[in-house]
Amino acid sequence: MVRLPVMLLSALAALHIPGTRAGFPNVVPTAGDPWPRPSRLEWSPTFFRVDVNHVHINITGESCPDLEEATARYEKIIDEFIIIWRAVLKSYKQPAGNGGRLSDGPPVLDTIEMELRSGCNSSQYPEFGMDESYELKVNTPDAPERAVIIADTIWGAYRGLETMSQLFYLDSEVFAVFVRNAYIQDYPRYKHRGLLLDTGRHFLSVDIIKQNLDLMAFHKYNVFHWHVVDDPSFPFYSTKIPFISLFGAYRADKFYNPDDVADIIEYARKRGIRVIPEFDTPGHVRSWGAGIPGLLTECYTNGTRNGKYGSINPTDDVVYALLAELFDEITKRFPDKYLHLGGDEVNFGYECWMSNPEVRKWMQKLNLTTPQEIEDVYIRRLLELVEGLPSRPEYIVWQDVVDHNVTLQPNTIVEVWKEPWLEELDTVTLSGHRAILSTCWYLNRISYGIDWPKYYSCEPESFNGTDAQNQLVIGGEACMWGEYVDNSNVISRTWPRAAAPAERLWSPKNVTSVSEAKARLEEQRCRLVYRGFGVEPSNGPGFC
Repeated sequence: MVRLPVMLLSALAALHIPGTRAGFPNVVPTAGDPWPRPSRLEWSPTFFRVDVNHVHINITGESCPDLEEATARYEKIIDEFIIIWRAVLKSYKQPAGNGGRLSDGPPVLDTIEMELRSGCNSSQYPEFGMDESYELKVNTPDAPERAVIIADTIWGAYRGLETMSQLFYLDSEVFAVFVRNAYIQDYPRYKHRGLLLDTGRHFLSVDIIKQNLDLMAFHKYNVFHWHVVDDPSFPFYSTKIPFISLFGAYRADKFYNPDDVADIIEYARKRGIRVIPEFDTPGHVRSWGAGIPGLLTECYTNGTRNGKYGSINPTDDVVYALLAELFDEITKRFPDKYLHLGGDEVNFGYECWMSNPEVRKWMQKLNLTTPQEIEDVYIRRLLELVEGLPSRPEYIVWQDVVDHNVTLQPNTIVEVWKEPWLEELDTVTLSGHRAILSTCWYLNRISYGIDWPKYYSCEPESFNGTDAQNQLVIGGEACMWGEYVDNSNVISRTWPRAAAPAERLWSPKNVTSVSEAKARLEEQRCRLVYRGFGVEPSNGPGFC
């Protein structure tokens, strides 16, 4: 029998890996280390232990039903974490606190103070540029034996509550739950931190969308970019033009009625998340035409109709009147100031435009010679009708519109999604437009193995723009397109991979170390599992 040296046996006995008991995981998770990394984080060598069944969050400043609901939600998250680990400890027949070893040790945390310094109410809707900053003191010199969250706005309160909930961890050496003591000052690097879900290729249930909103809140995303409709289906029920969804949806029960939309927006609002809908035209509109004859351009081959349809018919004033009615309804249903108007991948539509004899006659009348000029006319008319709506929304478009030299209003936001994105960001910002980057963060492009580092390593300011150009980059978006995801796998495929761009968009620019991030991401993935979400492993073999 092999006998180990006594000194080695002693060293092994003393070895302590927080949060683990045995085995050889690829990555050992951190213990109570938050994701995304806060702007300023100072750890304290002291700590709280948690040997109570319920941690209460006490609102000490301004309050409203939304904040009361949020504190109750986070009390439940924290309590469920404690309950999970109490069950684990019980299974090992080991009492919390390791048989009284900690009875004379650190103070016990049973209350968290939530100090909101401004009023809040149910009519508040998150907006671009909102204040999401907060301060967090856990057993600091100026808050001894206390845990205090301080925020000027309810949006900052939401972010602070999330970080506070992440400071709880299990110490497996002494079989007890603890809270990391820290001083944190935190605020986002970028104002627009979005995640796109596509409900036009596969219908996603309201419950799945809400789960995604919860996960977004856990990672401090603040924009749900809802790509509502596309070529395959139109699942948005329009009360003004009901045929467009009745004929364009996959099935009569596969669309979002007004109550569904309002429910999703309200759920997002209570987590500090804006909902920006995208209704993409003039391409990606095949489902639109099923219920509205004449909306789409008929395609011809050698002067004969071939039964195919392309982009929206740009020649008919009735079409623009219908679009005005639809977008008026959309802007009344979605309270955000911004609307995504799409504008990408019109190439197949070009073929139909150029083959259609009515479009050719219309082109001659306007002295147009190229499909790009048709697109320019269409987009300009679309922007004019949107600007003329009572709500006067602002708008976002995909980069294709800029690539095709379409005339845009100065306040247009351009979303960059193609390569080479460095050159594209330079072009967009040189033109004075604000930009959102999504090229690096197409999460639907999967590969075997550990792929989150490529998302984590994408730096929006690496295009060598001037300070003025960098100021025009207002943020970015992770995108999960829906060709191959539905209710069965959209959560697991999106998370925790979407955590990587979340940290890039929230944390300071100098937070770049993949080697440092992987242990925190391992813990973050386990947090999501503890909270009941079926998210996939992020770092290979391991165990939560």
